[in-house]
This record gives sequence, structure tokens and C-alpha cells, in this order.
Amino acid sequence: MKRERILTDNWFLQEQGSGESMKIPSMPMQVHDILYHYGKISDSYQWGKTEDCRWVNDKTWIYSTDFRILWCSTDHASGEKVNGEYVLLLEGLDTFAEIRVNQELAGRHNDCYLPCRLDISALVRPGRNTLEIIFRPVGEVLKETEEKYKDVLAKGTVEPCRFLRKTFHDFTTYLGNDPDFYKVGVFGKSVLYEIPDKLRLEEMDVDYALNETLDTVKLQVYPVVAGEEDSIITDRVRVRILYGKERIWEQEKNAGEGFFTRIENVHLWWPVGYGTPDLYCVQADLIRDGQVIDTCQKQIGFRKITVQGMLDFQVNKKTVKLWGANLTPDQGYTLCEDTERIRRLLNLAKDAHVNTLRIWGEGTAFGEFLYNFADENGILLWQEFFCGHAQYPYVECVREKILQEAEHMIRSRKHHPSILLWCGGNECYLSRDFAAPQEKYLMADFFEYDLKRLCLRLDPDRYYHVNSPFFGSYSNEPGKGDTHSYTNSWYVPGSDHPIFASENLRVSFPGVKTLKRYLKKDTLPTPTVQRHGGLPWPKEYESITSAESWKKIPAIEAFYEAESPEEMVYQYGAAAGKYIKDTVERYRRGRKAEAGTEDRICKGHFIWKWNTTFPHIYSSVLDFYLEQKMPYYYLKRAYEPLSVQVEAADHLHVWLVNDTGVSAKGRITAELFDMQTNCYVKKEEFPVICKPGESAYAGRLDSFGQFTRDKIVKVTFFDAKGTVTAQNHTFVDIERHLAFPQSGLEIWKEKDEICLRAKRFARSVELCGEEDGDAYWWDFQDNFFDLFPGEVKRVGYGKTHRSGRITAKAVYDERYVELNV
Repeated sequence: MKRERILTDNWFLQEQGSGESMKIPSMPMQVHDILYHYGKISDSYQWGKTEDCRWVNDKTWIYSTDFRILWCSTDHASGEKVNGEYVLLLEGLDTFAEIRVNQELAGRHNDCYLPCRLDISALVRPGRNTLEIIFRPVGEVLKETEEKYKDVLAKGTVEPCRFLRKTFHDFTTYLGNDPDFYKVGVFGKSVLYEIPDKLRLEEMDVDYALNETLDTVKLQVYPVVAGEEDSIITDRVRVRILYGKERIWEQEKNAGEGFFTRIENVHLWWPVGYGTPDLYCVQADLIRDGQVIDTCQKQIGFRKITVQGMLDFQVNKKTVKLWGANLTPDQGYTLCEDTERIRRLLNLAKDAHVNTLRIWGEGTAFGEFLYNFADENGILLWQEFFCGHAQYPYVECVREKILQEAEHMIRSRKHHPSILLWCGGNECYLSRDFAAPQEKYLMADFFEYDLKRLCLRLDPDRYYHVNSPFFGSYSNEPGKGDTHSYTNSWYVPGSDHPIFASENLRVSFPGVKTLKRYLKKDTLPTPTVQRHGGLPWPKEYESITSAESWKKIPAIEAFYEAESPEEMVYQYGAAAGKYIKDTVERYRRGRKAEAGTEDRICKGHFIWKWNTTFPHIYSSVLDFYLEQKMPYYYLKRAYEPLSVQVEAADHLHVWLVNDTGVSAKGRITAELFDMQTNCYVKKEEFPVICKPGESAYAGRLDSFGQFTRDKIVKVTFFDAKGTVTAQNHTFVDIERHLAFPQSGLEIWKEKDEICLRAKRFARSVELCGEEDGDAYWWDFQDNFFDLFPGEVKRVGYGKTHRSGRITAKAVYDERYVELNV
């Protein structure tokens, strides 16, 4: 039977010519991490800073190990061939590598987005064998590229790094690193396959079609057997289909044949909030002489996705609006994936009602864990190919590499039901719009025809989106396709109600404890008043931000001036949170109140961005240490599937938005609250019915008449049983004009929940926890929330900490309240 051996032990790293060999603590591991382990460089590289490690770029690095085998495909004593094969799979090489087995060349690799697979049967021998992976300096490859393509580069449109298939952000500062932080080394598993019979299951293709009533599926399974043709004829393949532990179908045929079956009363795969994401397992076994010699299995889900219009999707005949987030690389200083960090990223998304994640085309590939998690939890994936924000040279070597990457992505991932669509890349055309709006994009034919044809050939039932953003007289036109909402630095006509906001952002700060870590300081700079042409924050923060982020701040002028670091964190966080609340609620309503019962214009919204790649101030809702920033909780509340809203425009409009799979029927109570008298002074009710996937306009609050702007409008939706199922409120003046009372906040614990109550209105109650000095990962299920007097707020918290000290404080209160749990 085929044997898989993961080569993890006895690896060494050597700088070519140094004579010093360093044993690698664990594999996979990239060069900078190994050097840091041995004290050769400081931890600054983890901040993306290269002052003390720039020399690493100029060296050739050699990974080496040995492995033993008991047999091989060549008898070295007689020189005769024997029946057997050895295949080496290197899942991740970054990036320009030569692979040698027993000092002989086995192959070369030059693409960090593709695995390296080599048949080394002719190079191995019984007993001890050696493996070396030799990485060339990136600078050498860049110089060769500049010389080879100097005619193309002379036009000034294309950057040299765009000829290389190495993560683009090793060459730029956008994610927070220096522009010459060239990661290098092995970042994926190194696997040796021993195939005694030269026979294996190369892959398994699974296709299916659901009938119109979505209860019966026709399934086609094609196990691809690789090996000698005369032996394949006598071998057999068995295919099984399982639902959980139940075997629902099984058949055995000659190797090389396809399998066809029909399954009735199927369990469908549903996105989160619309049903259960039911999964099946398809397993193929290759059999010789009654023994299983290789096996392959895939987890699949049956669902029917149709496109009704531009980025307007139905899943199993139900309209699904996409409320999600953009994923960027997790830890920018390495491509080695930390599964536990990815798990946390995804669980926090699930907790925030995210139903779609966009895998950014300027990022790096995620491992199988993310796709399995998405399948099992009903999260849809907008999957991009790895191209981004630049002109690409229309030369054959670049074109072929990207096609190879796309083909590998499609073949290896298309069985996942969570993948909603394929997309050509990020902001390729938009970069042209910024730099040369009158010119044709160099690789337009490639994205609009070549990649599209590849997707149609390999995965014809999935939608292909040319690029993000795309469509319109300019690529970012909100009324034509998807748009990236940089409306803080660009005026974009029609941005109030876009078809699809695939990026939407405002820059905010992480918490004070994280800012201190970012700056490596115990004290933070005092905020200063912004003067004409100056920065909106202390200059010290410029070392940990990028991309002119000062242009992308929210409307901080609507809040009180910050006089301390804590107040500055609140000012930026609350301003970004208000922007998220206002825009997401407007997008979810999807139309103006005057538009009557028209369809919702906006089909989805993705926050830019979910996570932080380097310790860095930008627009993410999670900091680098995977702690929720203030805007995370605003987004979580804005994404609640059933949302009652007040639109404060020329009139006060009341809405119910329903992004669940069932109808909502009940009544909305609207109340006007006076903070000074601490009571409700007006009230009105509206009956409302809202179908799944729709927004229902309930009415307007003209009965409230004229009132001073220091009042708060609160709306509550009661379902048909009288149960409160959604609540919201809005201010009708900027916060800077409002005077908030001392709240008289109380805190206690009941079972596994923190309970809070206020005597007067409490603005932005912040919960903090600490256990033995650890203030991270308390995971309060809600935070930075407002609390009306008399209400009891119950807040669950995560499993990382179950004991310690919890403090709570409304932002304008003079003192904290404490609780030991």
C-alpha cells in the first residue's frame, strides 16, 4: 500500500559557505524564525522591520535532512529496475529553490503559490539518503528578471516583482512591513510517498446535479488511477458514499472506469442562518488482490447556487445576501500556518454573524483547515486567484504560471461546497484606473478570457468574477459591479447604495494594551490637536501604520477631543464603529425610504479588513494578537440577521431587515428617550411583516414631531409571540454635542454570564478582564454597548478565561465597577 511519510525530524539550516549548521527546532519553519531561535537576529522581523536582518536577503540558504528507505525502484547492485516508486511533495517553498537528492539535481521550483512534486525514484537508494533544498537570494532573481525583460520594464508600467510568483507584499509596505522583507524557506509539509506497486489514486473528481425539487442528486465520481497500464487493467476501485457514519451507497469497478449513481431524499448544504450545512463523504479505494493499496476521500455538500443578477445569489432557491469580511495573511513574517490562530479567526467571524469570507487575491494561500471549517459551519468563500493591485506583464511565463496556480486551486478545492465563486484577483483594473485611466489594462484578455475559460472548463457551474472591483465605466463604479469603498479619500458617485461593497473601511486603533505592544513602550504618546496639514495622531504612530492611513480615518471630529491615549482609542474606535453601523445598516436596507417596495439594491458587504498581518494600525477589526477591536462589536451588531433600524434623514424612518431563512411578523415599538429626565417621552407602534431576504419599510415617526437633538430614538421588534427579537437605537446629533450622565452601573454574575444594569443611560460600556496578568482573549460576546436604564444586559464570555477580575465602565463614567469571577 502507498505509504506517506512526513519528513519532520533531523533538519538543518546552513548559510552557504559559512560552515555553521543549525538544527531546525521544528518543521516547517522559515529562515528568519530559525535565525531568531538561535539569536542571530532580533524579533524586529516579526514587526516586518529589516534593520538588523536585511543581510538575510543576500545569502543562499540550504535546508538539509536525511531519510532511510528499505527498497527503491533501482537495484544499485545489478542496475535492474524493480517495481516501486518514490514521490517527493514539498507543499510550500518560498520561493526560488533547487532540490537535490543524494547530491543530484531532482528539480527546481519558483512559485510560492504552487506545491513542488518530484519523482525521485531514480535518485534514491536503499539505506540513508540525503535531501537538500537550496534557496537563492531574491535579489539575484530580481536582477536577472530586470535584465531579461528590460524592454518591457523600460515602459515603466510594470514593476519587476510582478514577474515573480512570490507574495507581492514582500516588496511593498501596505501590510505594515518594510519593502525589502523577503521571506525565505520551507513553509509547508515535506512528504515522501512510497508507492511499492507504482500504482496510486492520483485524484478523484466528483460532480453532481440536483433536480428541480432539490431532493434528488445524480452523482458522478471519476477516480483517476496512475501507474503502468497493463497492471491497471487487473485492478479494481471501490467507491463508497457516507452520510455521517451511515454508508448509503457502494460500488466496485475496474480501475479507470467512472461511477454513476442517484441519491434520493438528500440532505442539502445550507449557508449559516438558512439551514444545516449537511455534508457527505465520498471515498475511493484502489484494490489489488483483495487488498486496499491506496485510498482517497473528499467531503462534499449538495447545494444549488444560481446567479439572479450582478453578485445576486440564490442558494437552494433562497436569496442569500453576503455579509462578510476580507481575510489577509495571518502572520506576515512567515507563511507557516498556525492552525490555532486560523481557528480563532474563523470562530470570531462565525460569532459575528459573518456568512462569507473573501480570500484576498494579494494574500497567500490558506491550508485545508479553513475550507473544512467553512464547509462544516456554512460559511461561503469568495476565492480569488493570487493577483493584485498592479499591471501584470503580458508575457508567456507569467501567464502560464498564474494559469497553473489557478488550475491547482480549482482542482484541489472545487469539491468544497463553501466556495461560492472564483475571482481573477484584487484591484488589478482599479490600479490602472488610479494610474492611467485612459489606457487598456495590459492583462485584460488574460483575466476576461483565459482565466474565465479555465474556470468554465474545470468548474463550469461556479460563477467567475473577473476582478474585484469590476464592471462599469471605471472598475469601481458602485452601480455596475462590486466597489471598494474608499469614500474617505475618493469621491465616488452612487456610493450610498452600491450593488456590492466588497471592501469598506475606516482606520481605527487597537486597545491601549495592544498599542503598547506595537510600540514596545510602557507609556503612550499624548494626543495632540490636529493643525492644518498635520497628522491626526502623534507622530510616533507613523512607524506602525502605512498606506496613507491618516487619510482613511473616520469622522473623529464628531466626537470629543482626546486628551489621553485611552480617549484617543475610544474616539477612533467609536467613530469607525458609527461609520460601520451607518453604512452596513444602509446597505442592508438596500434602498431609500421613498423607493417604496423596490428590491434591495445592495447584495452584500465585506469589511476591510478582518485581521492584522503585522503589528500595525489600519482598518482591521481584530488586532495582531487576535483581540477584538471596538469596531468588531459594531460590525457584529450590524450583521445580526434580523435587524430593526431607525434611519435618521429628513424624516425618521423605521425598518425591519430580514436576512434569515424564515418570515418575520410582529410589531415594532419606537420610543424617544430623554437622557436628562431619564425617561421615555414618546412612543409609537408599527405592525410589520418581512419576508426572508427582504427589507420592510414600517413607517416614519412624524408623530414624534419636533424635539431637541439630545434625545435618543430606540426601536424594538417583538415577534408574533411578543418576544423581543431585535433592538436598536440611534442618536440624532453628533456625540460631541451630547452630555451623558453618570450611569450608576452595576455588575454581577449569574451562572456563566456577566450581568449589568444602569440607573441612567450608559454610553459605550467596556468590559475588560484579567487573569494573572493576561488581559487577552476574554471574548466577551458583546462589548462597547449602550445600556438604557433598568435593562439587564447579559454577556457571555469565552473559554480561555473562566476566572479572574472583570471591570466595566461606561465611557463617560468617572469610575469602574469590578467583579471577581
